[in-house]
This record gives sequence, structure tokens and C-alpha cells, in this order.
Amino acid sequence: MVKYLSIVVKGSKFASIHPMFRLILKAVGKPTEAWQEAALSMYLLRLSPYATLKMTEVAEGHQGSAKPDLEKTRKNEAEKLLKGLPENAFIVALDETGKSFSSEVFATKLADWNQGGRTVVFLIGGSWGLHEDVRKHADATLALGPMTMPHNIARIVLLEQIYRAAMIQNGKMYHK
Repeated sequence: MVKYLSIVVKGSKFASIHPMFRLILKAVGKPTEAWQEAALSMYLLRLSPYATLKMTEVAEGHQGSAKPDLEKTRKNEAEKLLKGLPENAFIVALDETGKSFSSEVFATKLADWNQGGRTVVFLIGGSWGLHEDVRKHADATLALGPMTMPHNIARIVLLEQIYRAAMIQNGKMYHK
């Protein structure tokens, strides 16, 4: 059975500002350290005036095994990541083989992907990476850079870049 944790952040004191982006971040596993939770919470709060964001976590596919079958693990995680995606959403898989963008180009891409209120879904695999099924299903594959990083760190970096994109799109001074 898959356990899901959903967090929906909407502007509260900023209720008069229409959210710019409609986003879903679906990731394998959950943060393992308090500082990771704190960083995620900080960016979710900062994003609230600019985005409607739903963050969903799915269980890791190795089912507690110290030496999992990697193909089976990635396949299991792929099924969970791809299950229940919104119809007509623009799917972005985060993967080291994806394309990297400057923050300015990413801001433009995110706005383009979200055109007409289309939901953008970011999929982050587990510690063993993504199964090919996720890459094939994606409309775009994004790399956060050439370095490998833990999937929990990638989630934080992605949220920061989404926040930076919102600031760029709104002409705010966060991005220098």
C-alpha cells in the first residue's frame, strides 16, 4: 500500500494575488533530516503568493531491503510516480541526463509550460534514480546541474529555483 503525504500551499495574507504557477511536485521518499523539512517549508511558504503547489511523497520501492533489485525498485517507484497524474499536465522528470538551464531560461520555460493554466508536474525519483518509463512519459527532462545530488537535496534545490523563477517573472529583486 502506498502512503501519500500531501501539502497544499495557497496564499493566505496574499489572497488578492492570483497564483502564477499551478504545480505538483511528486517525489520518492521523504526528508530524513529536520533541516530538510525546514528548507522545504520555507520555500513552500515563500512560493504561496505565486504558486498553487501540491507536494506528494510516495514510498521508496525497495521495501526496506538493504540490497534491493535495482530494476524492480525503479520500476516500482515509477509506477507510483506516474499513478494519478492530472490529465493534460506538462510532466517534467528530474534526471541527471536532462537538460540544464540558467535561472532566467528556467523561469521562461516554467511560464511556457504553465501556459493557459496547465499544471506542471515535477517527478523526482528515489536514491536509485528514475526508471526509463518515467523519462518516456515526461514532456521534458530537467537536470539541476552536472553534479549528482541526493534526491532530498534535489527537491530543495528545485523549490528554490521555482521560487527564483517566480521572482524573475514578477520582476522582484531576489534574483540578482
